[in-house]
Amino acid sequence: MLVTPRGLLRDRTGSPQPGPQPTQGITDDATESVPRDVPREPPTVPYLLDRVVHVGEKSFPGYDWVDGGPRGWVGMKPPFVWDWSNGGAPDRLDVAVEQPPVVSSNGEYLAYISTEGEMNGFETAPDGEGMGLPVKVPVRDEDGVGTRIGAVTDDGWVIASGRGIGVLWRPFDGADPVDLTRTAPGQLVWQATRAGLVVVDGSGDARDPSGDNRDEGDGRVYLADLTPEGERVPIADLPHFGIADVSGEWVAWVPAEQIAGDVREYDEIRVRRLDGQAEDVLLPPAGWRFSNTQFTFEDTQFLVARVTDGQQQRMVRCSPALLECVLLETP
Repeated sequence: MLVTPRGLLRDRTGSPQPGPQPTQGITDDATESVPRDVPREPPTVPYLLDRVVHVGEKSFPGYDWVDGGPRGWVGMKPPFVWDWSNGGAPDRLDVAVEQPPVVSSNGEYLAYISTEGEMNGFETAPDGEGMGLPVKVPVRDEDGVGTRIGAVTDDGWVIASGRGIGVLWRPFDGADPVDLTRTAPGQLVWQATRAGLVVVDGSGDARDPSGDNRDEGDGRVYLADLTPEGERVPIADLPHFGIADVSGEWVAWVPAEQIAGDVREYDEIRVRRLDGQAEDVLLPPAGWRFSNTQFTFEDTQFLVARVTDGQQQRMVRCSPALLECVLLETP
């Protein structure tokens, strides 16, 4: 399988290696019973409050966006400047890009497509390796939309995705890039999650997971793995969404129409189990609303999100099983 859950990292021989342990009280066991409560410790993933990136006990001001894991993250400063870090002070990504660079969920790998159409990247560790000779990809797809890195997996596999464009690159395996337009025609890889890849069936007019630009019969959104040969292995159907993340047990999402336009805040996150059980909603604590930004599963059972009361920002941790969100103790 292509995607390795965060709780079980692999070395180059494929042997399981211990992953970073989450906050006490958080479980990464999908078979465990409902959590007893929701821990209030700071998030175990990088997060952004009032334009300050927080990673563990360190903080870095001046950012509008952040993504990544404890071992590495990427952030954006205005107007369109990208920095990355493997735990220390951020470094500038000294490459001209049109689309955001992407970091794996464990923070170990970062990939990008340059304005010259070269897909490349590197391991974020201080002694990490580069991804070698870059792979040429079209800067824009057949509709003139910029080709994006759809996913970087925790094994260092990179997927470029667009209409009429699909490349699976396994740089650390020494394998030639795979043309996904042949092995998985019309399937657009949208993002990597803890449980697999979010894929949009773009064989019709669909080009994103919102469901707004599809004809009847196309635009299916689903969770899948890819084989090393680039063949799809569907796992579960997913709802259409504007924002979403998936753990080994849950899918959490916000419909696109709920956050379209100039919406800055919203009132609920929808959740359901991957096995298709009836959906429910997560509500923020009284007096707070969710900010219109990405939320992230820390492990199988808990996700973290940013909230606001109109004057200040805080982070919450939410349990889909308990249908509860609590304010966290953060700087």
